[in-house]
Amino acid sequence: MSQTPPEFAPWLGVFETLRVVEGMPLFFREHREELSRAMAALELKSDFDFEKAGDDLEPNSGRWRWIVTTEGTRTLFSSEEVLPAGPGALSVSPVRVGSANWDARFKTVSYLTHAQAAKTAPTPEVVLLNEFGHVASASRGNIFWRRAERLFTPSEESGCRRGVVRGFVLKRCDVTTGPFPLDELLEADEVFVTNSMKGIVSMNECQGRSLVDFSTAEGLRNEYAKEIAAQLMARPD
Repeated sequence: MSQTPPEFAPWLGVFETLRVVEGMPLFFREHREELSRAMAALELKSDFDFEKAGDDLEPNSGRWRWIVTTEGTRTLFSSEEVLPAGPGALSVSPVRVGSANWDARFKTVSYLTHAQAAKTAPTPEVVLLNEFGHVASASRGNIFWRRAERLFTPSEESGCRRGVVRGFVLKRCDVTTGPFPLDELLEADEVFVTNSMKGIVSMNECQGRSLVDFSTAEGLRNEYAKEIAAQLMARPD
């Protein structure tokens, strides 16, 4: 008697990427919350003990990735030296994201849209727009910009991931979120991108226009460094 084969769903999975410093995963609780949120949206289950896996990490620095799919849960660690990221150039990608799409709002293993945008970009980083022409995110993180004294970032409804470092910035600054047309970004006085491995990275060029003011990002980088130091100091013996 033939049996119905399991669903072929290589797209059905989520992940989180944590920066690890000398065996200490940073922002562990925040990443666990984001993973749980994505799992709930995609109706994935896992009883994997991430805390125990973290305790078993070697005292090395690098990238630790959690991956949950219909076939199970696994983690991957790769040693990596995270160097301070200098200012980089940003352009606008022709690739679009769907504002309501899971692969825009969560870190899904179906990562092709963001990977395509990064791979085909003429600059180190690139901004993606949604189907309405509103700013959604960068290809490798979330995007913020400042005009005069006001700081902006796309709302989750625009098609961005909530992001752990994005959350760090939102807790420390008065940030206006919402749907913003591209012109709002192109007229910015300062632009920076956030992700868990690089932290807070300033952009010195936006679609060919030079940017020279990095003051907001510099202040946030100092606060971010202090938070990392505090987490490392609080690690159990």
